[in-house]
Amino acid sequence: MYKVVDACIEKVKESGLKYEIGAMSTTFEGEFDEVFDLIKVMHKIPFQLGCERVITVARVDEKAGGLTIENKLRNHR
Repeated sequence: MYKVVDACIEKVKESGLKYEIGAMSTTFEGEFDEVFDLIKVMHKIPFQLGCERVITVARVDEKAGGLTIENKLRNHR
């Protein structure tokens, strides 16, 4: 399992998108198409590493005028 997680995190790092790795999830921000292109790539990684089944869960938070990780977490840091 860790090799799959590590490979997915490496793709996030390579993507050039702003990101934060958490204990139970990874958050990244970017343009809509860039984000979903990355999700598609990450979804395929477990299959490439020998997994037979993959379930991908993605939550999208989009706001008119923009939204950043920093704005969402400002009051909690």
